[in-house]
Amino acid sequence: MNTIQTTGIKYTITSMLCLTIFFINGISYAEEKKYPMKVTIITRDQAKYDTPENTLSAIRSALVNEDLEWSDETLTQESLEEQRRLLEKAGIDPRVDFNLEKDVKDTFIIDKIEYKDAVVLIVEDQDKDGSIIRMPFTFVKENGKWKMTNKFAGDEELHEYLDYIKPEEIISSAIKIHPDRWSLNWYNWIKEHMEEKEWIRHFAERVSILCMITNLKDNQGKPYSVKEIVPETILFNYLLPPQPWRFNREEKIALIVKSKENRYLKEKKGFKEWHDRSKLLKKYKSPVMLVKFNKFKAMETLPEMSPGKEYELTLSGELKNGKRFKGTTKIIITGWNAKHRWKWNHPDWLNSEKDLDNWWNKENDFEDWWKKTIKKR
Repeated sequence: MNTIQTTGIKYTITSMLCLTIFFINGISYAEEKKYPMKVTIITRDQAKYDTPENTLSAIRSALVNEDLEWSDETLTQESLEEQRRLLEKAGIDPRVDFNLEKDVKDTFIIDKIEYKDAVVLIVEDQDKDGSIIRMPFTFVKENGKWKMTNKFAGDEELHEYLDYIKPEEIISSAIKIHPDRWSLNWYNWIKEHMEEKEWIRHFAERVSILCMITNLKDNQGKPYSVKEIVPETILFNYLLPPQPWRFNREEKIALIVKSKENRYLKEKKGFKEWHDRSKLLKKYKSPVMLVKFNKFKAMETLPEMSPGKEYELTLSGELKNGKRFKGTTKIIITGWNAKHRWKWNHPDWLNSEKDLDNWWNKENDFEDWWKKTIKKR
């Protein structure tokens, strides 16, 4: 991601160089979705400039494809002329941003705000070296199309959205996910039929996976308690927020084992048995945070799933002191080797992975609904 909004922005943050070029990113845009949103790559034929997000997508795609002509088309005329003048004066090849893009692992739009006569997208790069770079990108309409502009590059009000976090500044954590084998057939069947049947959609909305977070420490080995985590900031693969725990009329984003919140967990059917045999709970003496994520939506964050393939998952968030934390783990995508006997129009196949046997999915209203659904079919 990168080209526009001052070469200054990425270089100044990372290496304190005072150049004035620009950076940018691209994303797959859908108005109904909330942020964060992951940036994806499109072809030039797919490019649209009807929203700031779509223009951003075009810019990053142009950089990835090393298409300078396409990249120029995404800027306002004034910004393009200024960029060319500054690059020529500095003796810099305009293709320099193509190399910068190669350092980026993933890019996300974090937020969107209105600013004067422009729209600002707050964007984060997750670089391959583990660093995180946050930047604001400004857009205005020109001849009916959204274009990138640098006219606000000197505005101090936007500086609060600039940040550079070194890899060694990020708190590490141990992560464990249950289950760690996910069926691609289960996902595909739900995706294909969830719009046809309300009960399929409801099942997909409720079934969750369990994530355990513990053993937080900095690069010097200094420990941090999971009690320092701000639950509202936790994300699965930088995209998906947790699915709340439900206790009667109460909802909790996260629960901590070995804390006063044990009273909630003791109410859960099957928790004690799972707790007694959990290897992770025995391995670490420090408290363990439990969060749930919607299983179907979690699978949607994975790229091009293939049976038998292993995927790395990331849990991230912030501590109360503002520090970032991150932990990774792996799961395997599976498929049915033998011909299955499940019929999509019967609820049994939805529970073919035995998700309802897991204690974190045992909620009274959900179990009651499931029993009624089974009887109707």
